[in-house]
Amino acid sequence: MPAALSLQDVRVRFGDRLAVDGVSLDVRRGEIVGLLGPNGSGKSTTLAVAAGVLDPAEGVVAVEGVRRAADPAGFAARVGLVPQDCALYDELTAADNLMFFGKLYGLAGRDLRRRVVRTLSRVGMAGRAGHRVGTLSGGMKQRVNLAAALLHDPPVLLLDEPTAALDPAGRDALFADLARVRDDGHAVLLSTHRLDEAEQGCDRVAVLDRGKLAALGEPGALFRSRASDRAVLYGHLRARPPRFLVRAIRHQLGPRVELDVTGRRLRLAAESSEALGRALARVLTEGVEMDTFHTPPGTLERVLRHREAGARSGVAP
Repeated sequence: MPAALSLQDVRVRFGDRLAVDGVSLDVRRGEIVGLLGPNGSGKSTTLAVAAGVLDPAEGVVAVEGVRRAADPAGFAARVGLVPQDCALYDELTAADNLMFFGKLYGLAGRDLRRRVVRTLSRVGMAGRAGHRVGTLSGGMKQRVNLAAALLHDPPVLLLDEPTAALDPAGRDALFADLARVRDDGHAVLLSTHRLDEAEQGCDRVAVLDRGKLAALGEPGALFRSRASDRAVLYGHLRARPPRFLVRAIRHQLGPRVELDVTGRRLRLAAESSEALGRALARVLTEGVEMDTFHTPPGTLERVLRHREAGARSGVAP
């Protein structure tokens, strides 16, 4: 199937800095591709170029064969963008927000009203159509934000760190929406720095490192362990533990174990799976309760190290 979105040898410069360095990437209809990388790797800049918000210094960007330079209006009509910061008006209802954005897309009348109803239903927000956005939860706001980007039915949907402000339930709901969008035949490209999101929510993953495309492939193959490394566990806690308790547990675990708690999210890392198991047992013994936890099969750092090792040895990663 031809690519819905095509980036070919794209380069973006900010002064003397090359923020995106020769990235080539195709996204087909019916798939979700994740742009994965640490902060400063070029994810948001790549998305801005794909959205037509930023012109590359070099390279070609096309949506269904339409280049922005040749047909700006045609290009814009084929792209839906969900920015990192929610682009909604809190004082307006969900439906009124979509009416406003629909008019910016050139929609009007009965067609626009039908689209508003249909798109809110599509993201599970039909029952909140008359609610002011300022009264909605973060997850609900992001779903309305998604509806605004889908209102004109673009073939390509772009999302910049869409789960940054969401709790685990909100993330799960958003990725369920995106899976339906993909299955409806859209091409989805999203940025994230979370390995678990890339593994669980994306059909393919493009790993960016210092502006370059470090790796591209299906998550299962891309993140498969190629060398021994620190064992990592991610957990969702039933309640946020007191800071003093986290500090006390961290002291008991010692310097070889990493324990990070942000809200109700937990990350635990140790030098081996056995050490990780002992650390988890200690955390649970101290009264920290988890709803769920999982251990990813690999880490982003491992992928990047493998690439660098392959480059040094002359072997492709």
